[in-house]
Amino acid sequence: MSTKKNILNVNLMLSFIVFSMLLNSMSVIILQLSQNQRHSYTGLGMLEFFKDIPIALVSIFMVDYIKKRSYYSSLCIALVICTLCSFTIPFVSEFWFLKIWFILIGISFSIGKICVFSIIKNISDNEKDFSKTMSRTEAAFMLGVFIVNIEFAIILNSDYKDYWKFGFWLVGVISSWAALQFYKIDKQNVFLVDKSQGKEIIDFRILFDYKSILFFTIVVIIVFTEQIFNSWLPTFYKNTLKANSFFALQSSAFLALFSFIGRLLASKAVVKFSPMKIFFFCLISGIVLTSSAYIIGQDTDVKVKILMFLFPMVGIFTAPLYPMLNSKYLSKFSERKVGKIVSIIILFTSLGGSIGSMSTAYIFQKNLGNYYLLFATIPLILILIFSAFFSIKEKISEYIK
Repeated sequence: MSTKKNILNVNLMLSFIVFSMLLNSMSVIILQLSQNQRHSYTGLGMLEFFKDIPIALVSIFMVDYIKKRSYYSSLCIALVICTLCSFTIPFVSEFWFLKIWFILIGISFSIGKICVFSIIKNISDNEKDFSKTMSRTEAAFMLGVFIVNIEFAIILNSDYKDYWKFGFWLVGVISSWAALQFYKIDKQNVFLVDKSQGKEIIDFRILFDYKSILFFTIVVIIVFTEQIFNSWLPTFYKNTLKANSFFALQSSAFLALFSFIGRLLASKAVVKFSPMKIFFFCLISGIVLTSSAYIIGQDTDVKVKILMFLFPMVGIFTAPLYPMLNSKYLSKFSERKVGKIVSIIILFTSLGGSIGSMSTAYIFQKNLGNYYLLFATIPLILILIFSAFFSIKEKISEYIK
C-alpha cells in the first residue's frame, strides 16, 4: 500500500503542476497583451476576476456533488477541462475568449483543489503526515509556475515568439496524462472514501469564531501577496526595471523555483518543528528580504542587477506560509468535513487573488511601479500582526482544554 500511496502522491503533485501552469500563465498573458495599446493594465487586471469568481462559486455549490461522485473521477474531469483549454487557446485570439478560458480554468482548479486536499486528508495518518504531504503538493504547484515561466521565456526569446500560445500544448500533454492516471485509480478503487453518510453539514458559525476570522483574514492577505508576486513580477521587471521579456519571465521563474525549494524544505522541517514555528520564521525572513529589496531598489545604479537575483529569493520564505497555516487549521477537522472547509478557504482565497491583482494593476496604471516592492511589503507586515493574534488564540485554546 505504501508504494501505491507514493504513486498517488506523485499524481497529486502532477495535477497541481497542471493547475499552476494554467493559473500562472496570467503573468505571461499580461506581459504579452500589455504591449498592445488596446489593453489597459486595469483591463488586464480584471482577467483575474474571471478566474477567481468561478473558483469561489464552484467551491461552495459543488462540494457535495464532488464527494458523491468520488474525488478521483472529479479530479479526472477537472484535468480533462484543462487539457481541452490548453489545446484550443492557440486558435482563438479574441480577448473575450480569454475571459471564458479563465472561467473554465477557475472551475477546474476549484474542483481539483477540493479533491486533492480531501484525498490528502483521507490518506494521511496524522497531523505531521498531513502537513508534510500538503507541503510537498503545494511545492509542486510552485514547480509548475517555474516550468511555465521558463518555457514561455524560451519561446518569446526565439524565432517562434509569435507562436507563443502553442506553449500551452505542453500543459495539455501533462494534463491528459494526469487525467488518465486518476481515471485508472478511480476504476481500481484502491483508495476508498466513505460516501455512505450523505452530505456533511458544516456549522457556518465557525465563520464568526474569533480564531476562524483571524485564519481567513490571514489566508486572504497571503493570497493577496502571492498574486502581487506571481502575476505582476514580470511586468515590474520589464516596465520599471527595463528588462527584456526573457529576463522578466526569468524573474518570475526563479521566484517560483525558490518558492518550490521553500515549500520542499518546509515539508522536511515540519517533521521536527511545528507548522506555526516554521510559519513565523519564514514570515519574518520574508519581511526583512522584501524590505531590503525595496531599499536597494531606490539606487538606480544597482537595482536591476541586484533585484534580478535578490527579490526572487523571497519565495523561499513566503511560499511555505499558505500550506503551513492551512495544515494547522485543517488538521482539526475530520476527513468528511475537510471538503466543505476547503471550499470556504477557496472562496476567501479567490477574493484575495482578485483584489491583489486589481490593486497591483491600478499601481502600474498610475505609473507607480517604483513603489511595487513597498506595496508587496505592507501585506506581509499585516500577516505578521494577525498571525500573532492567531497564535495567541491557539495557545489559549490549548490551555483551556
